[in-house]
Amino acid sequence: MGRKIGFIGLGAMGKPMASNLMRRGFSLAAYDIRKEAVEELVGYGASAATSSKEVAEISDVVITMLPSSPNVEEVYLGKGGVLEGVRKGTIAIDMSTIAPSTTKRVGNFLSEKGVRMIDAPVARTVKAAVEGKLAIFVGGEKAVFEECRTILEAMGTDIYYAGGLGSGEVVKIVNNLILAAIVCATSEGLVLGAKAGVKPDVLFETLNHGSASSFALQNHFKNFALKGDFREGLFSVEYMLKDLSLALGMGKEFQVPLLLGSLVSQLYESVRATGKGKNYYPVVMTLLEDLTGVKVRMESDS
Repeated sequence: MGRKIGFIGLGAMGKPMASNLMRRGFSLAAYDIRKEAVEELVGYGASAATSSKEVAEISDVVITMLPSSPNVEEVYLGKGGVLEGVRKGTIAIDMSTIAPSTTKRVGNFLSEKGVRMIDAPVARTVKAAVEGKLAIFVGGEKAVFEECRTILEAMGTDIYYAGGLGSGEVVKIVNNLILAAIVCATSEGLVLGAKAGVKPDVLFETLNHGSASSFALQNHFKNFALKGDFREGLFSVEYMLKDLSLALGMGKEFQVPLLLGSLVSQLYESVRATGKGKNYYPVVMTLLEDLTGVKVRMESDS
C-alpha cells in the first residue's frame, strides 16, 4: 500500500485496529503515551513516533482512536499536536466517540491547513476489533469517505456513510444510548425471571428465540454477564457514562427530552458509586442482583 498511515491511540480497541491495518499491508507509524503499546506494534513492523506532531509530519493519513473529546482536542490542537505537524493534502480520520461539536471544531482548524477530515467512530466489541469486524459510522465529505474506504475495510466489515462531518458521531452516540437502555432492561428481566424461579439457562434460551432477543443478549450477556465476567479492560461503566453524557448533552442542544436516557445514566452512576466504574458495563445487572439476593448465571455454554 502506498499511503503511510499514522495511528494515535493504542488502547483496547486502537491497538488491534492498528494491527489489522498492518496485516492488510499498510505502512504504519504508531504513537501512544504508553510506550509499551507502541513497542508492541513496532515488534509487528510499525515505526515508532514520539509525538502526535511527528505522526502528522510523516503520515499521509492520520487516524486517532482516543477516549474523550478533551483527548481529541489535545492531540489535534494542543502543543506538539497533529495541527503543528500536518501537511496540506493529509486526511485525518478520528475514530473516537466524542461530541459532534468537537469533531466540527477540530475539522475547521484542519480545513484551514488544507487537511480533510472524516469522523468514523466504531461499534461492537474488542473481539470484533481484533477480528477486523467492527461496525463503522462515517461522517464527512462523501468523496473523502470513498477515498478512505479501503483503510476502513481493514478494520471493519459493516461501514456506513451517515452524512456531513459529525454525523458518524451522532449515529454512534444514539447507538450507545439505545444499547445502554437495552442492557438495563435486559438485566431487570433476567433478575426478575431468576427470582421467580426460572433457571438462567432457560431464560437465555427462550429469550434468545423471542422478541426480547438482542445483540446485547447474544453477546454481552451470553459471553460475559451470565458467566459473572465483568472484568476490567473491556468497555467500562465509565466509558458508557461518558457516552450517555454525550447523548444527554445532544438532547439539551437539540431540545429533545431524554427521560429514559437520564434514568439509565443514573443506573450506571449508581453502579459506579459501588466501586465498579472500571468494570465491564453490563455489571449494572449486579445492582438488582445485590438487592434481590439472586445471581443470574448460566450453568452451560449454550
